Amino acid sequence: MPAPDSQNQHSTLAKVTAHPLVAVVLLFFPAIFSVVYANYVADWLYTPTLALLSPALDAVEQWPGILSALFGGNYGLFAMFPFLVLYALPTIIVFSLIIGFYKTTNLIGHLSGALHPYLQHIGIGGDDLVRVVMGFGCNVPAIVSSRSCESCSRGACVSAISFGSACSYQLPATFAVFAAADMSWLGMVYLLLMVITTLIYVRITTPKAIRLANKLKKATGMNNLSAPNRQDILADLLDDLKSFVVTAFPIFIVICFSAAFLEWVGFLAYFTQALAPVMALFNLPAEAATAVVLGSVRKDGIAVGLLNQDSGVLSVALDTPHQVLTAVYLAGVLLPCLVTVLTIVREMQWKFALRLCLKQVLWASGFSLVIAWGGALLF
Repeated sequence: MPAPDSQNQHSTLAKVTAHPLVAVVLLFFPAIFSVVYANYVADWLYTPTLALLSPALDAVEQWPGILSALFGGNYGLFAMFPFLVLYALPTIIVFSLIIGFYKTTNLIGHLSGALHPYLQHIGIGGDDLVRVVMGFGCNVPAIVSSRSCESCSRGACVSAISFGSACSYQLPATFAVFAAADMSWLGMVYLLLMVITTLIYVRITTPKAIRLANKLKKATGMNNLSAPNRQDILADLLDDLKSFVVTAFPIFIVICFSAAFLEWVGFLAYFTQALAPVMALFNLPAEAATAVVLGSVRKDGIAVGLLNQDSGVLSVALDTPHQVLTAVYLAGVLLPCLVTVLTIVREMQWKFALRLCLKQVLWASGFSLVIAWGGALLF
C-alpha cells in the first residue's frame, strides 16, 4: 500500500497535469525534445561520421556508372546513410523512452483524459489522442492500436493519425531541412501548423453523428498515476528498434536505390520538369517535386529530395521561409507513407484507405496553397 506522502504527491501531480495547457505541453514534449536532441547529436557527430564515410564515398565515385549512382551521388545509400543514423535513430530512441515513461506511469492516459472535454467537439476523444501521440513514434502501431476504438469513431482516429502524426522519420527529416536552410526556428511554426490544420481537417471531415457520440463518452485514465516500470520502458524501446531495423531500414534502402536509379536514367529531371506547373501553383521550384513524391512513399524522402549528400546544404532553391515551410508540409502531409497505407488497407480495407488518401490529398493541397501564398504575407 503506498505511503500517505506518496499518495499526496501523486494527487498533486494529477491536479497539475489535469490543467489543459500543461497537458498540451506535456503531450508535445516528447516530439519536440526528441527532435531537438537528434539535431544536437547530428551536429556533434556529423563531422566524424562524414570522415568515416569519406573513403567509401571516394571509392564509390570510381565504380561503374549505375553502382556509383546507387551508392553515391545525391541519393545513393552511402550518401544518405548519415541522415538515417544521425537524425532518425536518436529521435526514435529518445521518443520511445519518453513515451514509455508516459505509458507505464499512465501519464499519457491522464493527459488525454484532461483534454477530452475539448477534443470531443472536434471528432475524436481523449482516448483517441493517445493513439495520435503514439503516431509521432510510428503511425503503424498507432493505427493497429485503434482496434480498441469504438467502431463508429475508429475512422476518425485513423484519419487523425494519418494526417497529423508526424512520425519519428518525418520530424527529423523536416527539422534537417529547416537546419539546412538556416531556419531552425520554423520547427515550432511547423508543429503549430500541424496541430491547427489537423484539428480543422478532423473537425470538418468527421460526420456529425460521430462528433455527437464522442460528446457522450467519458474521460478515462484520470487520477491513476503510478511509478514508472523500467522493464516495460526498455521492452518498448527494443520493440521500436527492432521495427526500425526490420521494417524501416529496408524501405529506406529501397527509396535511396530508387531515387538514385531514377536520377541516373534521367527520369527525375524529366519528372520534375513535367510537374513544374503543379509546383508553380504552390510557389515552389520544379525540383521540389522529387521531395513530394519520395515523401509520399516514405517520410525520410522529404530529406532525400531536398538535401544533397552534404546534409548541411539544400539541393533545391528554397529562398524564403514560406517556400521551405510549404515544401516540407506538402511532402509530409500530402499522403501517408506507403507502409501506413498498407496498414490501413489491412486494418480498414482498401475502400476506406482509398477514400482517406483522396481526402488527405485534397485537404493537404488546400492547406499548402494557403501556406504558399498566405505565408508570403507573414514572412
